[in-house]
Amino acid sequence: MDVSNKTRSNAKSVLHDFFRWLSKRERIPMPEFPVISFELGWRNTISIAVQQQIIEEVKKIAPQPKIWLGIKWLATYVSIRPNELRRLQEKHIDNNGAFVIPYPKEKKPKVVPMIEEDIALYRSLPPAFPDLYFFRHVQSNGAAKVGEQFSSELLYRWWKRACGKLGIEGVDLYGGTRHSTVSALGDYYSPEELKKSGTMHSTNKAFDRYFRAEKSKSIDIYETVRKIQNT
Repeated sequence: MDVSNKTRSNAKSVLHDFFRWLSKRERIPMPEFPVISFELGWRNTISIAVQQQIIEEVKKIAPQPKIWLGIKWLATYVSIRPNELRRLQEKHIDNNGAFVIPYPKEKKPKVVPMIEEDIALYRSLPPAFPDLYFFRHVQSNGAAKVGEQFSSELLYRWWKRACGKLGIEGVDLYGGTRHSTVSALGDYYSPEELKKSGTMHSTNKAFDRYFRAEKSKSIDIYETVRKIQNT
C-alpha cells in the first residue's frame, strides 16, 4: 500500500491491541510485529491574533454556528482533540460546566472543565436528547442527513475555506488551534503546568476530587486562553 510510515504504525498499533486481547483470551502466543520508524511532520503555528481572524471568518461563512463553535472550542480547550470533540454526545457535556471525554486517546476517560462564558453559551442552546451528537447536522445537504454527526473533515474544510478567504496558507486546523494556543500559553505557564492542567483527569472516583482540587487550575488556563484571544 502506498501509505506513510505513520499510517503503517497506526495500523500496527490497532492490530497489536487486537492480538494482545486475543492472546489473553485464548491463551495463544503473541505474534511478532515489525518496528516501524517515522518522524512526525512539523505543524505550522500562528499568532493568536491571526487565529482569531480565521475563527471570526469561519463564523461569517459557515452554514451553522456549531462549526464555528467547534473550532473556537478546539482553540480554547487544548486537551480536546478534533475527533474527541466531534464524538461528544449531548450527555457528555455536563450542564454544570464540563466536557466528559469517554474514550480519549489516553485510554482513560477525562474531564475538561468549561469556563463561565461557554457554560452560559451551552445553557442557552435548545435542550436535546442525551444520545444525540452535539456536533450534528441540522439540515440535510445531500451528503449528510439531519442528526448525523459531523464528519472527521468538516471542521478542517471550513477552517481551510476561512484561511483561503483571508489569504493564509500552510496552517492546518490542529496547528492553527491547539498547537498555536499552547505555544502562546508558554508565555504564561510552565510545560509542567500545561501538561498537568490541560487536562487529563479521570472520571468515576476521581471526578469529585478533581472538581474540588484541580478544576480551578484548568479553568485558570482556559480563561487565560480567552483573555489572550480577546486582546
